[in-house]
Amino acid sequence: MRYNKLPMDNLKTILPKMQGKKVLVFGDVMLDEHIWSNVTRISPEAPIPIADVQRITHVPGGSGNVAANISALGAYPYLVGIIGQDSSGAKLCKALKQAHVPTQYLIKDNQRPTILKSRIIAGSQHVVRVDREDRTDLPNTLKEQIVKAVQHIIPLVDAVVISDYGKGLVTEETSQAVISSCRKYNKPVAVDPKGENYQKYRQATIITPNQKEASVASRINITDRTGLRKSGHTLLRQTKCKFILITRGKEGMSLFSSQSKEQHIPALARDVFDITGAGDTVIAVLTLTLAAGADMKDAVVLANIAASVVVGKVGTTPCSKWELEEAIAGHESIARKIKTQKELTNITKNLRSAQEKIVFTNGCFDILHLGHVRYLREAKKYGDVLIIGLNSDNSVKLLKGKDRPYVSELERAEILASLECVDYVVIFSESRPDNLIKLIKPDFHIKGGDYKAAGLPERKLVESLGGKVLVIPPIEGRSTTNIVKRILGK
Repeated sequence: MRYNKLPMDNLKTILPKMQGKKVLVFGDVMLDEHIWSNVTRISPEAPIPIADVQRITHVPGGSGNVAANISALGAYPYLVGIIGQDSSGAKLCKALKQAHVPTQYLIKDNQRPTILKSRIIAGSQHVVRVDREDRTDLPNTLKEQIVKAVQHIIPLVDAVVISDYGKGLVTEETSQAVISSCRKYNKPVAVDPKGENYQKYRQATIITPNQKEASVASRINITDRTGLRKSGHTLLRQTKCKFILITRGKEGMSLFSSQSKEQHIPALARDVFDITGAGDTVIAVLTLTLAAGADMKDAVVLANIAASVVVGKVGTTPCSKWELEEAIAGHESIARKIKTQKELTNITKNLRSAQEKIVFTNGCFDILHLGHVRYLREAKKYGDVLIIGLNSDNSVKLLKGKDRPYVSELERAEILASLECVDYVVIFSESRPDNLIKLIKPDFHIKGGDYKAAGLPERKLVESLGGKVLVIPPIEGRSTTNIVKRILGK
């Protein structure tokens, strides 16, 4: 079976049920350090780029990123893992708290450093990654402490994730203790695997290897659909799991079950900037959807949509509830582009966090014409997201006279939202967009007309917020007034 039309109506009913669910995340927690830089020259010491550091950020990685995804989707993660008593551990705890992930179940070990992955990023490209970690076996006393903590939590949650990064925490002993307890309390358990030994995951609900991992674990070279099918069913037999989900990048995902025919879910078209953390998002959304009572088919489709969101970002970044809603809405009505100012607050906050360039423009757009369309297409070229502030009917009357607008605000908003270059439309009632500018903090504020940027009243406000004002000249003779005059024969 292949999904030619994704079941969006089903998914919309699942999202509210995910809110407030409790998920235990057990696995290798780590700190992801992103060193954002510019590269403009080559070192005289060796043929290597020189990275001029602009800023350094810290976010949860590994199972910590799984927990951050669960929190961002409106649920409650219980994170169990090991950190060191070091500066990286302190930074990780701070990053987890900022992501609204509780840290009380993390176990500190003064003999083991916190796992740290440092990535140097120039623009949207990774230059190099530096890892600091200890992958030696855990002492038995530490294993017993971890298993005890997990078994105490499992009765309290709705589902469990095992996030194995091969750093020593998820052994056959610890993994089977978790899965056995999940079976005892009838809790779904999803595994993001690592390595060749899938026996340690036996009798889990679902395992989610990528194609390369599935090929190694099943010892079957996957080069075509036949090899894929053999690999999936081999892993089902070996692990005695209910499902195997093989993620295949641009080829989508393939779901295998001993009870039904395999299902192939196509990847969603999206510009891919960075696959970091995509697997964490898949396992988080998949598990949370199962916790909400959805069937596996819908859980996989929703996880696939969430993965399409995170690969469009740079660095380790979770998929938030609003982004997942937006991704689902992207397959529906263009009217979902129309937002309230309250909704836009969270949207722009997340856009800035993802380092997306925001372009803002405003106007009445009464009777949309060629001049408007060309102007908006040109404005979009300056950034990643174009937001339009649309004057309400009352504010248009104040600006243009009592006979205006000719087209109501909701009709104008939907017409604008139907343009491919427009990402969001928000209606505002003031004559000037100052409050919207303060809310959005655009990188570029675009005006269309015969203005001079230096003389625009918004210029100082935009520049004080770190943005820039640009003016796009109009197309001569193209205006709403001229169109109305021609219609009336004036």
